[in-house]
Amino acid sequence: MNALNEEDAARLLADSLIGRASRPSLARLLAQVSRRQFRAGARIYAAGSAADCCYLLVAGAVILVSPRGSRRAVSAGRFGEEAASNAHAYLTSAVAAEDVTVLCLPRAAIQALVEANPRLQTDLLFSLTSHLAGETVTRPPKTPVPRSGYRRHAAPGWLLVTTLPLLVLAFGDRLGIERGGVIFLAIFSATVAMWICNLVDDYIPALFALMATLLTGLVPVPVILSGFASDGFLMALSTLALGTVVVSSGLSYRAMLLLLRRLPNHQGWHNAGLFATGLLLTPIIPTANGRIALLAPFYADMVDNLRLRQPGAAATRLAISCFGGGTLFSAIFITSKSVNFAVFGLLSPQGQDHFQWMGWLQAALVSGAVLLLAQAAAAAFGCRNVEMPHLPRARLDEQCNLLGPLTNREKAALLGTVFMVVGIVTGALHKVQAPWLGFTMLFGLLLCGTLGKQELKEKVDWTFLLYLSGITGIVAAFNHLGLDRELATHLPNLGINMRDHFGWFVLLLFVVINVIRLAAPINATAVILATVLMPLAQVNGVNEWLVGFIILMFSEIWWFPYQCSYYLPMQQMNREQPFYDDTRFLLLNAVLNLARLLAVYAAFPYWKMLGIR
Repeated sequence: MNALNEEDAARLLADSLIGRASRPSLARLLAQVSRRQFRAGARIYAAGSAADCCYLLVAGAVILVSPRGSRRAVSAGRFGEEAASNAHAYLTSAVAAEDVTVLCLPRAAIQALVEANPRLQTDLLFSLTSHLAGETVTRPPKTPVPRSGYRRHAAPGWLLVTTLPLLVLAFGDRLGIERGGVIFLAIFSATVAMWICNLVDDYIPALFALMATLLTGLVPVPVILSGFASDGFLMALSTLALGTVVVSSGLSYRAMLLLLRRLPNHQGWHNAGLFATGLLLTPIIPTANGRIALLAPFYADMVDNLRLRQPGAAATRLAISCFGGGTLFSAIFITSKSVNFAVFGLLSPQGQDHFQWMGWLQAALVSGAVLLLAQAAAAAFGCRNVEMPHLPRARLDEQCNLLGPLTNREKAALLGTVFMVVGIVTGALHKVQAPWLGFTMLFGLLLCGTLGKQELKEKVDWTFLLYLSGITGIVAAFNHLGLDRELATHLPNLGINMRDHFGWFVLLLFVVINVIRLAAPINATAVILATVLMPLAQVNGVNEWLVGFIILMFSEIWWFPYQCSYYLPMQQMNREQPFYDDTRFLLLNAVLNLARLLAVYAAFPYWKMLGIR
């Protein structure tokens, strides 16, 4: 680098805004920089001329003159920031007040710098505003948003991640497990420790488990990577993509306005409407992740439109209604989750004949009613407030008029939603599984250009898909190594308790599942325990559907955010813009966890009447 370039580089780094850009982007910019000099009185550029350069002052001073004649002196820093914006012409004229030396940053180069450093565009906009306003305007300081939810200090957490696998390797052989299973348990223990201690983003421990299992060669590659080809991955990808189109097209906002126009202007009705929307989606969209992906933006629009205090009790109540509507009845409808079909597949032929869609719903009615009452009580009493939603009917009418008729993108989003709903409801006729329907819908959105490449890349939550695929691969490896069978061998007396003391068995199962759920995801817990306990129930004369249903009910329990994959996107949305009180939300979720136990016990007389128990 010659002396001139060294001076140019030093000037770029010295600038209070541009100097904060990344070094690689500054290195690319330096190749395009040129140095120019102007005599006193010379015009550097005129207002209305093409904004082809941004300038950094090296020496001298410049006068910026607006079309109305106002003048502002610039003796340091930069001018001509229009070149870094979407403006194609300068808004002022620049005249050298004395002999001036500047660095010229071409428009293409400065915009490439802005693209590589997104915050820089806003800073340069404030700099341009300062020149136009005649006073310094700076970016307001960003208020840090504390990370809510369960969190541990990093040092003890990483110590646990390091020591727990060593303990498993040292003492795992005493459990009678083969060496490959012990090594996998060591990997799994480190993964669980990272999740429990909340050390990194949730998808990273899942990827760690995949990587470590691949490197050790414990299971075949197709087994550990099966999550990326699973039905759950296809369904989650399809529903997330559909949710993206529904939101970006404005269809969800239009539907929200129509809902609010038809509901009485009262908190209770708003919560009931949002909850009912999720409830209607529950038997139709067979994944809680997909339902929350559709409902979360709907909730955010409602909070904004009702002008609820953020984060306040009323917004938190609405969040509970939104989440509960999409997830509370996952075990009540057989079509609400893929794991329900796995439990259904473990039933005997007679059981499968009896517990079809309506038979399943009929047997689960009392438990569902108790959960509904608990949800209503938790939302009403746990978030009691006197906040009045601000919802003038005239404003709603005007908003609907401004939206106009359905756009082509809205029609495409509506068509995709109807295609999914009708396809899933009529699945018994055409025999096409829901994930393939979803994949077909996704292909149609891409083929018609309704979902663009940039939107697919930026709006779909790929980190969540990595997390989902990771835990699916972990479960597949767990079963491939026979660890599910090993678990069954450690439960010899459970069948006797199940038959003779069913009430105590339910309480024991509640405790066991809560312990397992600290480490294992929802679907894994349900599948593993159902595989072990449902055949055990049949051998001991206990209704196998009853055991499978209770497992599904209790597997949905989660105390910490990392345990619930479908809460994570909602929590991430709340971190970016705090809509609700996350701490209160988690406390009320804990109450609903206990309500699940009550819902099972309350159904005992009803099940006895039906001859199930």
